[in-house]
Amino acid sequence: MRRLLKNLIYGVAKGLGPMRLARRRTARGLRILCYHGFSLDDEYLWRPTTFMQAETFRKRVQYVVTQGFPVLGLSEAVARLGCGDLPPSAVVITFDDAFYSMYRLAWPVLCELRLPATVYVTTYYCLKGNPVFRLAVQYMFWKAAVDRVDLAGMPPGTAGTVSLRDAKESHRAVWAIIGWAETQCTEQERCEIARELGVRLGVNYDRLVQDRTLSLMNTGELRELAEAGMDLQLHTHRHCMPDSASGLAREIQDNRAVLEPLTGRRAVHFCYPSGVWSKHHLPWLETEGVATATTCDPGLNYPDTPRLALRRFLDGEHIDQITFEGEVNGLAEVLRRARSTLSGQGS
Repeated sequence: MRRLLKNLIYGVAKGLGPMRLARRRTARGLRILCYHGFSLDDEYLWRPTTFMQAETFRKRVQYVVTQGFPVLGLSEAVARLGCGDLPPSAVVITFDDAFYSMYRLAWPVLCELRLPATVYVTTYYCLKGNPVFRLAVQYMFWKAAVDRVDLAGMPPGTAGTVSLRDAKESHRAVWAIIGWAETQCTEQERCEIARELGVRLGVNYDRLVQDRTLSLMNTGELRELAEAGMDLQLHTHRHCMPDSASGLAREIQDNRAVLEPLTGRRAVHFCYPSGVWSKHHLPWLETEGVATATTCDPGLNYPDTPRLALRRFLDGEHIDQITFEGEVNGLAEVLRRARSTLSGQGS
């Protein structure tokens, strides 16, 4: 009901003019769009917040282009935001994680439309070449061809059968496997666990490996993107946000050690993994020479927006086209401001 009401409001605003007015009112704000992976098979049905159909992405960027939104590279946009000469309603396109599906499905669209973009690369699986383990486990449980699965010995000490129709029971089993494998096993052992789990669930794990479903780009593909002008930036090595200065320094240094030989330049832009961030992270990032950091917090960016807490719109298959248009035109920003004002008056 709430979604239908929002779509109705946005549709009326588009038809009667407030959408255009919102774009003018928020013209000084930098729009940063965020994408993750794209659907090589049925991933968009499994996790529409993360995986998008290629045709949906094409529709999004074609809208941006046809409606005259200037699309800038991240470095240029942030520099011009600070100088006060950002073109009205400027847009930056970003991708998190560096999924292979971005290389396969989204990059050709960007090339065709000649649009710059930034890919925040988490590099561990770029070197390993396997599907991201925790995603593979969750996906195979979702795709399972059976109603019940025997998880005896996985993790050690586990016995009994898990009902996949019981969401809570299935969820507990998934995260028990992930927690054990990520903390107690080697990467090779995790691959063997995933393959065995696939057998028990009736899902062909080797097909996921072959098709590179849930895999990231390899270094050769990243180098190809960099040579073509794609901006590759920091997203930690292991896709985690350590809560210590030394831990974060290690993640950034390991991340740079993979990226910088591919790009030939210093990586200074950062994206918080899973949007996890706090103010105490900011001085640690500054110490590591990070110039900007993007969050998963919604909103537009203005000259006074902290450069280590830039806001973005997280797009996905679950987002209606009219909602996307409301965000990029600034209508959602205007409504957020109104709600904040009303909330403040009521307190």
